[in-house]
Amino acid sequence: MKNQSVLQLTTVPGRPPVNVATQKGANAYLRQLRKDGQPPFSTTLLVTINQYIHKPEESIKERWRSKTNRDNIDSNILYGLYLSMRNICTNASIDLLCEVVTDTELRIIFNHLVSLLKCAISRENKGVIIDEACLNEVMILIFNLIKDQNITDSTIQSYLKSLASVAKEATDVPSHDSGVGYFLCFSMIECFKNQKNFDKALMMMHKTGILEQVLRHIHLPWTPIANNNKILAELKNRIRFFFITIASCTISLSSIFKAGSPSRDALVDILEGRIKPCAENEHVIEILEALKKFLDMGLTSGNPDDKYISRSSFCCTKCKEVDHSRKLLFCGNCKHFGYCSRECQVADWKDHKQTCKSISSTLTKNSRRCEAIVTKFVTEHRNSIYEAMRKCYDGGDLVLDLNFSNQSSPALPPAFRNPPEFEVFPADIFWNRDKDKAPAGHWFFEDLGGGRTHFTDEDIKKMRGLDSKSDVSTRTSHLDLYVFMKLSDVPYAHPVSVSKVAMKPDFNEIEERRKSESYLQGRLNYIQRYSDQIAASLSENPDVKDISAPEKEEWVKKRREEFGKLYDTIQDMLHEKIIDN
Repeated sequence: MKNQSVLQLTTVPGRPPVNVATQKGANAYLRQLRKDGQPPFSTTLLVTINQYIHKPEESIKERWRSKTNRDNIDSNILYGLYLSMRNICTNASIDLLCEVVTDTELRIIFNHLVSLLKCAISRENKGVIIDEACLNEVMILIFNLIKDQNITDSTIQSYLKSLASVAKEATDVPSHDSGVGYFLCFSMIECFKNQKNFDKALMMMHKTGILEQVLRHIHLPWTPIANNNKILAELKNRIRFFFITIASCTISLSSIFKAGSPSRDALVDILEGRIKPCAENEHVIEILEALKKFLDMGLTSGNPDDKYISRSSFCCTKCKEVDHSRKLLFCGNCKHFGYCSRECQVADWKDHKQTCKSISSTLTKNSRRCEAIVTKFVTEHRNSIYEAMRKCYDGGDLVLDLNFSNQSSPALPPAFRNPPEFEVFPADIFWNRDKDKAPAGHWFFEDLGGGRTHFTDEDIKKMRGLDSKSDVSTRTSHLDLYVFMKLSDVPYAHPVSVSKVAMKPDFNEIEERRKSESYLQGRLNYIQRYSDQIAASLSENPDVKDISAPEKEEWVKKRREEFGKLYDTIQDMLHEKIIDN
């Protein structure tokens, strides 16, 4: 453990020392140096620090001989010097600090940090005194400098480029506990956070090369080796949040991770096993895999809204006409309701204006991305969805229920996971069968009463735009397919109108088939549930209560084989009916 006492600094010879751990002392130190025309760090603390870091006059052999006796002393001094710089940046008045720490001074400090990275990379071979305690203080120093200063983009870019260049051109292999991975990752995250525009910041991380080098150094810990669990957990969360954030910047991802780009090559090298992550960094692999999946989904080329939302496969909100030869005109305010012409948009305004404001206030960038994901899924799985729709069509609207619950870690946005499973139900059955399903629709149908778990016939009529006297199952020229899903605890529902011509069903034939298939499917579900409960209910079964464990296992095996055969038989029957029809 390093000496935690604060180094007391003297501003000029003959003056009393000041304690920079207090605001009064830190301000006094900076004011005196300003009065003397000296920069706060480059001609004082950094000069002293360099004396303890660089020992070029000593050979490796001589350095090793005195290492045990002197390293602890020198390392404590270095720690105290960096701690003093940190205390000055933390405790001094922000206005005073911004005044004395000029852009030139910042560049000198950053150049020192770059040289520190060189030392950390090669310290095993050259005996450089830089240990993790010192690096931890340096990381906090970087945080305070970037947080409190009006640093220009060019200064940050220059710093990140230099770090990336040093890491890329290094001939020495950094040791596991060198802190190099921590240094690179922390610098990138702090500089990224300093930018207000995420897309702009992400492009900076890519163009400077720091993102590539952080990925290529995933074999070195991105967090400190020796630290308490609370700090480690916080740092890991910040790293995870960083990569989830950049994965959400869809507009920039196609440029940064395009084929042949250094960042993409590094990402692919990791995911294909050419670069092995260390144990401390394995928690980010799932997010990197998700990022790659998101890239492969094709939602990163320009604005996903333009590619997947403004599609002519949706019908006009007013006249319900579907024209695949042209795009719809979307409301300029909520950007959610589309029209085939300006005339239809004007005609619908009387009804639409009641909900336009509430919808536009709830539609965030995330919800637009959700809509793009839904539309892409419906587009790419149209045939499978149509087949499911034909099986359950009863003349009314249908619900496509997208299920993300079986995907990877809940910490990941579901859009980054594998394609969801889906089921199709008649709308009235869906909205009334299970209370845990119905709330998924309340976000889109917010104007109908919020988070109710049950929709009445009147609700359904209103959702479909029907007159209050109409029958809920009234057939129209188009069938509304409502898509429901949940993304990261945000319920999302989206209506898609599909031409009934595309269905081409014989409604009477479908109704008869639905009855027989419903019975068979019910038996199949019962068999599945019962088979899964066999092992759990052995102790209560009188046939197997008093037999030995091996005999129980054999009994279970036989029962499962019997159920398996019956299961296969029913599946074949279902398959034959589907093919025949």
